[in-house]
Amino acid sequence: MDCNEAYYKGIQHRMTKTEFLIGRVGLEFGDNFYPDDLPEDWCFDHYSSLFKALALPVDTDEDLDHICKTIHDDLGDYFELVLVVEESVLNDAAQLKQLLASLQEYQENYTLWCHVTSQPKATCLKLIENNKVCLQSSTTLKSTLNQCKVLDQTLHYSDTPVVLLSDLTDLESISQEVITTMEGLPRVTIICASTMGDSLNHMQSISALVNSA
Repeated sequence: MDCNEAYYKGIQHRMTKTEFLIGRVGLEFGDNFYPDDLPEDWCFDHYSSLFKALALPVDTDEDLDHICKTIHDDLGDYFELVLVVEESVLNDAAQLKQLLASLQEYQENYTLWCHVTSQPKATCLKLIENNKVCLQSSTTLKSTLNQCKVLDQTLHYSDTPVVLLSDLTDLESISQEVITTMEGLPRVTIICASTMGDSLNHMQSISALVNSA
């Protein structure tokens, strides 16, 4: 391989390198993550200065107006907000339609995520087809969404695959499989569902492992 070929291969590798957005479920930490004198309504600003993703239950008490405005005005594509919906709501067309209507003003600023155990109803999949969405399942679903498989889970997604990790006992193996199976994708969001006391360490460890590849 001559110098020019190596140079262009290096450029191609950098252009196709997957970007990993790392975050957790909720803004509550059990350690000294937030400065003591930080106002409560500044928690997201502090969090988003250090991490690139956050998952919240769709009925969260957090200030979605502030979070989405900050994402829109300051963070843009560099941050992923994931709103987690229960499978029972996903499969109830009336509830789902009402939920989507209540979130319409934030539509461009979040990805709707759900862990599903069985095939969702076709009418409900139709309702979410214009939203950014990711469904995580242990089985392959029938849908028009993009698909990828990682850690024995299939992700069905419209824009960015979002994998929620609950078993974090072997971070090195987990990170290596994520890197290998997600290679070539522009962007992947990893959400750590850790206990509050462990979440910061888990997020920092995974971030270091996936971004050092």
